[in-house]
Amino acid sequence: MYSRNHGAIPASGERSLVALIPGRSALVWIVCFSVSVNLLLLVVPFYSIEVFDRVLSSGSVETLVGLTVIAVGALGFSAVFDTFRNRLLSRFAVGFERCLAPILLESSIVGATPGDGRPHDLVKLRELRTFLSSGTVTSLIDAPFLPVFILILFFLHPWYGLIALTGVGALLAMGVASHRIARGEIAQASHAALKTQAMLDGIVRHSSVVQAMGWTRGAIRAFMSLNDEALSPVVRASERVYTIAATARMVRTMLQITAIGAGAWLVLQNEVLSGSLIASSILIARTLQPMEGLVSAWRALASAQDAWAQVCDAAAPVLVRARKTLLPPPSGMLEVERVTFRIGTGQRPILAGISFQCRPSELVVVIGPTGAGKSTLLRLMAGLERPSSGTIRLDGAALQNWDPDQLGQFVGYLPQDVQLLGGTVAEAIAGFGECARDDDIVAAAMLAQAHDMILSLPAGYQTDIGRDGSRLSDGQRQRIGLARAFYGDRKLLLLDEPNANLDPDGEEALCSAIQSAKARGAASVIVTHRPRLLTIADTVLLLRDGNQITFGPPVQVLRAQRPASVPKPQVVARDAEPQKLPRGRAAP
Repeated sequence: MYSRNHGAIPASGERSLVALIPGRSALVWIVCFSVSVNLLLLVVPFYSIEVFDRVLSSGSVETLVGLTVIAVGALGFSAVFDTFRNRLLSRFAVGFERCLAPILLESSIVGATPGDGRPHDLVKLRELRTFLSSGTVTSLIDAPFLPVFILILFFLHPWYGLIALTGVGALLAMGVASHRIARGEIAQASHAALKTQAMLDGIVRHSSVVQAMGWTRGAIRAFMSLNDEALSPVVRASERVYTIAATARMVRTMLQITAIGAGAWLVLQNEVLSGSLIASSILIARTLQPMEGLVSAWRALASAQDAWAQVCDAAAPVLVRARKTLLPPPSGMLEVERVTFRIGTGQRPILAGISFQCRPSELVVVIGPTGAGKSTLLRLMAGLERPSSGTIRLDGAALQNWDPDQLGQFVGYLPQDVQLLGGTVAEAIAGFGECARDDDIVAAAMLAQAHDMILSLPAGYQTDIGRDGSRLSDGQRQRIGLARAFYGDRKLLLLDEPNANLDPDGEEALCSAIQSAKARGAASVIVTHRPRLLTIADTVLLLRDGNQITFGPPVQVLRAQRPASVPKPQVVARDAEPQKLPRGRAAP
């Protein structure tokens, strides 16, 4: 579990996010194993020096066998330590994902922006997990040991050290060039990829419309055009990075040859022993190998940096949110006080100065023309949006002072577009409720007058409804969504057009369900365009253009609404008055 009771997070929450990652002590062991691996790899060049300078000159087979046993044993330990290092890295990467995934998922739920086309934060987290367990990280860990190898080369002879420094400088320059190429091309490709993903989501989501309108070939053509636009920078970057990587490989090999040639010259000049010739070649290869790997890995590093920045930005709002004190269960007293809601600063408010009350066992019906702000008002009362000004209270406590999970346990919300989670009917009603009981599921379905309809399905409550309830009709989805809103001890019901897809019998069942909820003491606020619910309403709220026109008993509100709906009589000018015709004459 993680705690959200943190202070302000500097640098987009990076420091606090790092503090939450478990198993950071494993990094110490990873460094220790890396030191051991790199030191034990020095056995090979020193083995070469001893064989050429001592065994060949003395002809001692015993010395050769002893040195070989020591070298093989050291390499065996190096392999064991390398295995431990990779296993620790892999487990650390898994723990990294398991720790941060709940935070990012909560951030996605509370701050979701549907349809923005951005790769999901959890996808970026998996990219980071893959990166942490990859060979690129081991190359980065091995890079700090380069000075040690270079010092040993200088100890053998300054020429060897200069050759290694030259190679490090050349590969470092190639790495910087590779990094800049990867950065620029990836930024361009990411923007095009977002547009491609957004188009793909739209095509798949509206596939039936695309097929019915004969747009299949056009959709494929448009998608492939955008996809090519996204792939072109990737291909260009890959070609350039691979060219630089091939050049780096060639440089490393040439430097090894240079070391061997320089060593041969130094041996002929009696400045070094013959064993240093092979040892220097091995050490230079070991020195330049991590640098060569990093040249090819700059693109992975750039992607990992972008992914980490996105993960930190996504996690920051969740980490800074302080824990809310759990309040007593509400009775359902809803108060809306001068609520205004606008998007942006310069735009006209969607809602302006809305004020009303809904007491327990009362039903408030919200009516008004399309675009009046009715659905937005329901989202505000459900805590999905925060008012720009004003306050919404439940049992005297402002909604922002309630713990979101606790508040959700007492609010039954049915959006206009009924969204059902996949799985069975029973799972769609219970959702992710903990300790869901069959009795509660059936009770909610019976309260929504959906029990008989569910029993008529092929497998009853175990019927698979498909993705988003695609295997159900609109009316069936509406009834099951209503049962979900009634599931549990709901004190406040917020229903947006619950009778939009219901036939007269279904509408009567809905009215009966709402009256049963009122009898249980629930407060209900319902948005509707149909008059049937007005017959059971206690009060009606009339909205127009985001403004509250009136609030009161249904008869009073309908009387206030009627003059606006009656067309004004046409006023005809005197000089345009039609000429009276004699009786029996027809107008031409």
